[in-house]
Amino acid sequence: MKTLLIFSVQFMLISITLQCNLLAQSVIEVKFQPDEYIYVYETKGTGTPIDLYSAVIQNIAIINHAKDSVMIKDVEIIATQGEVELQRVKVPNNLLIESAQKFKAYQDRGILKYYDFQFQTSRYLNGISFSQTPTLSKEEAIVITHRTLLFQTLPDLITVKVKAIDSHGEYTFGEASIRVINHKSISQYYFPLKGTWATYGAPSLISHHRWGSIQEFAFDFVKIGTDGSTHTGDGSKLTDYYAYGEPVYAIGSGKVISISDEETESNDNLKQPDETAEEYIQRSAKLQQALLAKGFSHVMGNHIIIEHDNGEYSYYLHLKKGSLKVKQGDHVQRGEEIASLGHSGNSTEPHLHFHLTDGPDMVYSRSIPISFHNISLYPDDDANIRQIHYGQIIITND
Repeated sequence: MKTLLIFSVQFMLISITLQCNLLAQSVIEVKFQPDEYIYVYETKGTGTPIDLYSAVIQNIAIINHAKDSVMIKDVEIIATQGEVELQRVKVPNNLLIESAQKFKAYQDRGILKYYDFQFQTSRYLNGISFSQTPTLSKEEAIVITHRTLLFQTLPDLITVKVKAIDSHGEYTFGEASIRVINHKSISQYYFPLKGTWATYGAPSLISHHRWGSIQEFAFDFVKIGTDGSTHTGDGSKLTDYYAYGEPVYAIGSGKVISISDEETESNDNLKQPDETAEEYIQRSAKLQQALLAKGFSHVMGNHIIIEHDNGEYSYYLHLKKGSLKVKQGDHVQRGEEIASLGHSGNSTEPHLHFHLTDGPDMVYSRSIPISFHNISLYPDDDANIRQIHYGQIIITND
């Protein structure tokens, strides 16, 4: 009986200890946005391994639900395939400090809403206050953005583990995991242009597109001449650009669910011959802010959105005013001409911004990797290469 009593007391103490540990761990919440999974992008070609995948965790939020304040001591990102750990990286402390200061400043200045298309805090951190340091008071958060990973072996799970310490010197923990997907659409898509094109924006890590979930896998397509330039003359007029007015085609069959043909185009939005690059960047930034203030659809310019049968949506932006050949509700076929390439919206020169998403609202849908089935890549075409990267030359096969 005495042995049984000792065992029962020990079992009770162990149970209490486990419950306390679970409670301690639950006060630190880790959230992702987007939160369902992370898409990887393939990098294959001359000078790369047979398999190489890049991944960007767009937003990681750490929230303190404890009654006491806690100081974040360690944040680790761990990639695994099954039970095998492939990679473990630590988030630098200086980055935690910089992230805290940035989001706190945005919130205090009341401008966080203008960046919601980028950080989407309204969707998963609504009502949460941001801390100015890695020490979080009750119900305060810190957001870490754009954690980049590169893999030679494709993981199936990424886990973020957080260790923090409270004012009594006690450690508390939190963690969350997110699935990793190498997306391959069930549909066969054709390139939205014909002929030879250059990719000046792509899902490569050197592209501006990669750093926002709504356009992470987007492209900017332009035409170039034999001298490598995108235009003749000094490029001060829209008609100087080889791409301007080129036909744009539907990548697949589907229903037109949204169009816009209200935005004007102007030579004034182009870089002028007497303007330095720095002066033009500053002027373009002001133009972009003015468009954002009017609404995100104005940033998109004249555009068409097509819903495909598999629940994916193709976006064609910055189209030429007056060129749209379809209206909302129309059904289109793959390869059907739908508009002309233009310079409307947030555009520095005539180009086609194209991407695929999982929803009809660009601001709150998720960009999806896409492969085209009717192209060759110059000069290093390879049947193993599915994904297009920054700077590649594309030749359509029809």
